[in-house]
Amino acid sequence: MLVLTRRPGESIIIGNGIKLTVVNVGPGRVKIGIEAPPSVRVDRAEVHSRIQQEQATDVLAAVSANALAAGADQPTMVNAGPDTNVIAGEPTEQPATPPAPAQRLSEFRANRKPR
Repeated sequence: MLVLTRRPGESIIIGNGIKLTVVNVGPGRVKIGIEAPPSVRVDRAEVHSRIQQEQATDVLAAVSANALAAGADQPTMVNAGPDTNVIAGEPTEQPATPPAPAQRLSEFRANRKPR
């Protein structure tokens, strides 16, 4: 991972045509502006992973439907990764204990300057 230091208003250029600009830096938050060609999709990480999961589910459903249409007795499983033993649509096991409550964000934030 490349780590760069930038001040508000300063930019970083990635490849041919992608420009990242630091818009604002606040306590516990950085606002980044992104300029990219229309052909480049820009998503937040959590949105990107959700899209990939939905696409994988669609692929599994299509392969299963094709296998059933061809007369197979059972749906075909796609060998694509470490969790191939999990079939889309089946309930997954939940952890026995609930996760610990998240610490309050205010404990980690710097004190604000008085206005």
